[in-house]
Amino acid sequence: MKEFSLAETTNQMMKEQWVGLSEERFEKYQNWKTPSGYLCGTYATAVLLAYYQDYRQEFTLPERIRVKDSPDESVLIDLLRAYIQPLGMPTIPLQVSQGLSRFLKAMGEAQCARGTLLGSWQRATKRIRQGKPVLVGLLKGLGSTYGNHWVVAYAYFESTTGERYYKVHDNWGNAKKIIPVSWTNGTVSLS
Repeated sequence: MKEFSLAETTNQMMKEQWVGLSEERFEKYQNWKTPSGYLCGTYATAVLLAYYQDYRQEFTLPERIRVKDSPDESVLIDLLRAYIQPLGMPTIPLQVSQGLSRFLKAMGEAQCARGTLLGSWQRATKRIRQGKPVLVGLLKGLGSTYGNHWVVAYAYFESTTGERYYKVHDNWGNAKKIIPVSWTNGTVSLS
């Protein structure tokens, strides 16, 4: 008979179930869609910040930018675009995290963004377990049907056979999309 440690038992229990934030919380941002072009980094960042404003006590945006629980993202998007994607070109984690950090500093926030260039699982699952959504980059070269794209991950799943998935707000009108982790590379999160 094989003996199991508490750590092994806990790890097994964590598998085969979704871990993360309520998908209902992200439905309010369902209409926050990347219109066209390459602005998904900006739109994903807007969803991340709106979530923090709506559900995390340590973060607020000035009311001139966005009122808590407001469905209007237009001012926030315009400002974020100036910091993250001023030319409207595709982005990598470093550009999104640095642009977000500059935006937060300009807003008087003490928080800053952190980007990772490789992988996503460790950073994303850590943040999600802390009750914090995280931006994850999708790559066409890794099989993403979105092409190269940014989404907001808020829950994760790992099967006992090692299959891994995220539940994401995809910025294309689906706030409950399930994607394989194998499509992802790079993260941006708030520290």
